[in-house]
Amino acid sequence: MRKTLLLILVGWHGLNGLAMIAMPELWYQTVPGVTATGPFNGHFVADIAIAFLASAAGLAVAAARFRISAPAALVAPAVFLGGHAVLHLAEFFHGHMGMSEIARDTLLILIPGLLPAIVLWQDWQTAKQGETA
Repeated sequence: MRKTLLLILVGWHGLNGLAMIAMPELWYQTVPGVTATGPFNGHFVADIAIAFLASAAGLAVAAARFRISAPAALVAPAVFLGGHAVLHLAEFFHGHMGMSEIARDTLLILIPGLLPAIVLWQDWQTAKQGETA
């Protein structure tokens, strides 16, 4: 289940990053809510795309369990994707988004953004139990 979840997140965030780089203006125009954040800035979209691709790479390493620690590979995705999710949540609580936007963001950003942190937490708890056994 863990590996499947991580591979789904690799696809979700990796495809998003690739779309942002390959078709930045189309991505900007078609992703719901993005145009409301300000005018198109291709460089900024590409910068954020690289963060999504870096997160997808870390998720892939964690799913494959290479010789490095899988939890270590989850730190960057958990920080970026989780931080991105929390930013959207804060915008809702500050009144910058309505219920339709929070419903959309819950499915597209909050859930896939917080899952790496949840997996990292579970890995940490498992490792902690192994130390006391």
